[in-house]
Amino acid sequence: MPSWNIHLAHTEDVFARNGALARALCDRNAFLFGGLVPDIRVGYMVPGVVGLIPYRITHFAKPEHIPKPREHDFWTEHVEPLLSVAPAAPVAVRSIVDERERINHAHFPERYDNGGRPIFDASEAGASRQLEVAPADLEASRRDMALGAWAHLVADNIWNTRVHEYLAAHGGKPSESFRIKKQSDFDWFGRTRGLSLIPVASSRLVEAAERFSQYPIERDDVLAAVGVAHETVRVNEGAGDHPPYQLLSDEFFNVTFAEVGDTLERLYTERAVC
Repeated sequence: MPSWNIHLAHTEDVFARNGALARALCDRNAFLFGGLVPDIRVGYMVPGVVGLIPYRITHFAKPEHIPKPREHDFWTEHVEPLLSVAPAAPVAVRSIVDERERINHAHFPERYDNGGRPIFDASEAGASRQLEVAPADLEASRRDMALGAWAHLVADNIWNTRVHEYLAAHGGKPSESFRIKKQSDFDWFGRTRGLSLIPVASSRLVEAAERFSQYPIERDDVLAAVGVAHETVRVNEGAGDHPPYQLLSDEFFNVTFAEVGDTLERLYTERAVC
């Protein structure tokens, strides 16, 4: 149910909290991308994906009107086996502000005193050429990508559960009218979240995605997903206001958004922190 702007906002919230989950990450770029992974091979968000996988598989969910992903099953099968990987070279996340600056340096060097020289390591600029990734770095990135996918499923579970409860409390039932109103409300809420962080299709990320623990994500699909994510962040600067919600409320969205962040931190601490 949450759109990518909401999932990206949850990832930024994890980083902003700087709790046990955020501090455990070696590759924040992989975690950011992992927060989008369950939707990639479903095909709704990323055009041109070959070899689609049903939502019930990517999200560990029963096919029902308001599915509730079984995040604990995903954790047990795909996160827990990777928790013991050794620390590796850290990878930070990049903001869209830095990306704009990089592009400006490349296209308008005359504007800069340094003649437009790159402002970061060119090896992280994209996946146009494969660079050798150290095995320890790759395993850490695979783990952090799996943690990002797990965070996506936790968010979907909570949002869908709370919508189901809201519908039951107000005597409603799933219908086309309900779906339209709900989607409009979620669209507007997502626009209120100012976003800045974007995934980078580095060689390390591409290789980790190809070895994602549940199923492979091919390089072309990584590049396509990163492109969609960049456009999502670019246009999502945080709306100062929104029309009245048709079904839900500001309180519903604010409380549920905070619940997702609290739950991610609590579950990670309970399951992974000794």
